[in-house]
Amino acid sequence: MSGIEPARLQPVPLFESIESLRESPEICRRIWNDPGYSQMLDACERRQEVMLGYSDSNKDGGMLTSMWELYKAHERLHRCAAECDVHLKLFHGRGGTVGRGGGPTHQAIVAQPPGAFGGEIKITEQGEVLNWKYSDRVLAERNLELMIAAALEALLRPNAQLIEAAWTQAMDAMAADAYSYYVRSIRDNPDTIPYFESATPASEFDLAKIGSRPARRKQSRALDELRAIPWVFGWMQSRHGLPGWFGVGYALDRFTDPQLLRTMMLRFPLFTDLIRNVEIALAKSDMAIARLYSELVNDDGVRTRTWDMIMEEFTRTNAAVLRVTNQSELLQTNPVLARSIRLRNPYVDPMSLIQVELLRRKRAGDDTPELQNAIAATMHGISAGLRNTG
Repeated sequence: MSGIEPARLQPVPLFESIESLRESPEICRRIWNDPGYSQMLDACERRQEVMLGYSDSNKDGGMLTSMWELYKAHERLHRCAAECDVHLKLFHGRGGTVGRGGGPTHQAIVAQPPGAFGGEIKITEQGEVLNWKYSDRVLAERNLELMIAAALEALLRPNAQLIEAAWTQAMDAMAADAYSYYVRSIRDNPDTIPYFESATPASEFDLAKIGSRPARRKQSRALDELRAIPWVFGWMQSRHGLPGWFGVGYALDRFTDPQLLRTMMLRFPLFTDLIRNVEIALAKSDMAIARLYSELVNDDGVRTRTWDMIMEEFTRTNAAVLRVTNQSELLQTNPVLARSIRLRNPYVDPMSLIQVELLRRKRAGDDTPELQNAIAATMHGISAGLRNTG
């Protein structure tokens, strides 16, 4: 540590559960007002970086609640920083998939709360995203241009739209409904882990040799000990896509003012970004293939209960998104992406069918190095074909 001033080694607070996101402004207010911590801030020109976790907040509370709590934490942290004379830079811990905060980066930057962006932003890029965004110099330059353009647009706000109170109330109501449904159906449902471990290749995640850390924080089967990467990876590999859409349809269905939702779709960037990301997740899910993965679950009761619940919510969310976007089919207004998915699926689908059979053999006892290598190959192939599985 020679030559490094301890006062300039600044901690970066990380907020990633729904509860911690809600408490983040008050936590930061307490530490920023602490005399000792304030001295360290002075040594760093009152600059502070704070990280927001997209992946774990989604795993903890579902897609809709995660995005809304992240948005509110973003806004309140900037307000708190201004009150405490702190120059705040947020570090957005996004993953490659919609379920881990992925999706179009430009829209995500533009959808930041008005007045809560000072021109600085830090974003993680992970997984296969690194390859298809940055492996080619032209692509890398193009993505840099998109981020700079989005940052300038978010900073200047040429068509700034104040967030109406009715929109905030609507999001609060829908987030509460989505959260309660997600918690009882997925997070706290005793069927979830048995189904997930059998109907997805998550238990074989380490075979792919793509994770920098163990799949679980501790040797426990509890959902909160499972890291977000294998959680999303398993659902995407098995074509369920659940983290990208579950609970959204339930919340949209319970909201009684469809005209307000259409207005928000046109005028509220965050809501637009949410619905478009859910639409992408739905389009990349394939329930016919997911059903084949579900047959790997040996417990008939767990399989039937969980599959029926997932299929019900998928159907409901699909219909709700089409209704809010006024479309007759998914990605109707994004024909380029729709065509890309149609062209890739014929190559991805056979790999999914092969993976199901290989998983069945492995779990029946045929656990040879050759079989493990074949499973790993299907994981990499499906990841490349879907272009976001972790």
